[in-house]
Amino acid sequence: MDRAGCGDCFEAHLDVQGAGGRWKPAPAAYAYALRAVDVPAGAATMVAVHPWDIDGAARAGLATVWLRRTPVPYPSAARSADRQATGVADLARRLGPTPPG
Repeated sequence: MDRAGCGDCFEAHLDVQGAGGRWKPAPAAYAYALRAVDVPAGAATMVAVHPWDIDGAARAGLATVWLRRTPVPYPSAARSADRQATGVADLARRLGPTPPG
């Protein structure tokens, strides 16, 4: 993030070590992230490109957005995303107006 020039655009930078080595979609990974930012699951949204991330986040009680970057359909075995977008710009348009400036 720092090399991309956007390291200061985020409140927290989390990794699997802080989650006790538990990777998504393990519930402990989402619980760690929620604790780290002090946000309850019902007030958080997971935005991801991978259906297994969406499925895990939904099972952990988070709202979900699937960034659908390909025409491949969402797998029926996974919990559906609450919303879909084709990318970050599309997601921003769907979430509301951009503030001036």
